[in-house]
Amino acid sequence: MAKVIFMHFDEKADGIYDAKIGEPLVRLAKEKGIPLTTCSSDNYKNCLVSVEHIADVEPTSYMEDEELDILVELGAISSDDAHQCQQYTISPKIRIAPMMLIKGDVLIKPFKL
Repeated sequence: MAKVIFMHFDEKADGIYDAKIGEPLVRLAKEKGIPLTTCSSDNYKNCLVSVEHIADVEPTSYMEDEELDILVELGAISSDDAHQCQQYTISPKIRIAPMMLIKGDVLIKPFKL
């Protein structure tokens, strides 16, 4: 199990929740009443989240190249950051919520460009 902390989404729903490793972030958010903005491929910038790993060691996390490409295209991360993520199999600090799987203890906050 992983601990997921939602912060600055909704005063009543924000908090610490248990999640299964590999569980989609949006599924957990929906179950717990966290108001994550829904988005589609036309407006990914509306569903970006800031992610901070709170374990001693950041868990390795496989990401699709598509997500990194979109994050670079949106200006959320640099191409150098994307290259580092690919090379070392780590996640960037900004993620597209519907594409994120929970891999360890994390703090999730809304992110605006």
